[in-house]
Amino acid sequence: MDLKNINLMNDVLFKAFMCHENNRELVVDFLHSVTGIEKEILRRGVFIGGEEIQKRRISTKKQMTDFNIKLENKQRIIIEMNQKKDESVVDKNGLYAFSVVVELNHKNRKEYPKVILINLDNFNYFETDKPLLTFKIRDKEGHIESEMYESIHLVLANINNSKYNIDKEIKKFASFLKERDLEKLAEEFRGEEKYMAAIRTVEDLTTDEDLIGYYDYEEAKEQETNARFEQGMKQGIEQGAKQNAMETAKKMFTLPTITLEQIASCTGLSLEEIEKLK
Repeated sequence: MDLKNINLMNDVLFKAFMCHENNRELVVDFLHSVTGIEKEILRRGVFIGGEEIQKRRISTKKQMTDFNIKLENKQRIIIEMNQKKDESVVDKNGLYAFSVVVELNHKNRKEYPKVILINLDNFNYFETDKPLLTFKIRDKEGHIESEMYESIHLVLANINNSKYNIDKEIKKFASFLKERDLEKLAEEFRGEEKYMAAIRTVEDLTTDEDLIGYYDYEEAKEQETNARFEQGMKQGIEQGAKQNAMETAKKMFTLPTITLEQIASCTGLSLEEIEKLK
């Protein structure tokens, strides 16, 4: 694994990093700043990477969270790393979180649980300039209907937007996740014990042969997905341009003195395509 191209947003490395005992205080500081939950409560939580969500039907596809913390007070924090652009990922993560709400409520009928879903958004799903968005279940008038669920979006691309006053611990954690060069991270966080320890943890994880295999597989899969997405975008743009050219050609047929050759020259379509349209 190239230490100048570490991807902490990679599913395998992210889970291993978040669950590592050496990083607990760093994760606690970050979650305290995002959720406001007391640090001591967070420290006593059970850190779990890749937990399977209980299925309601046998036919239901297996669902896994990226990382979650079980707290003593029936609360649960779920963190999902949304690395690539996917229009369905927010709905999917929301369904995961609600599944946990239902499961906890079923087990604790006398005590309502609370589930906080934190989406680490690397592609700005809501196309906003805000670095932090918070959602709760509300009625049509905007009243909060339930405190059992809260969704928080941390938009990594906007984390340094000077228009908004973001807690320094959130900024540091987001910057750490985004940087791919460990040497640059060491320079940026020099003197900060928790982050220097986290960098050493990443170095240790990169020497784990089993982890490297899974990491490389996920990276290769990600590159293949990105290539398909880019190819699909290219084809979509080309098809859209072709359709516009055909519509333009149809309108040009109404001009009394224009020739097929002139239409072809203006639209970029072939003579054969123009003749078929006519």
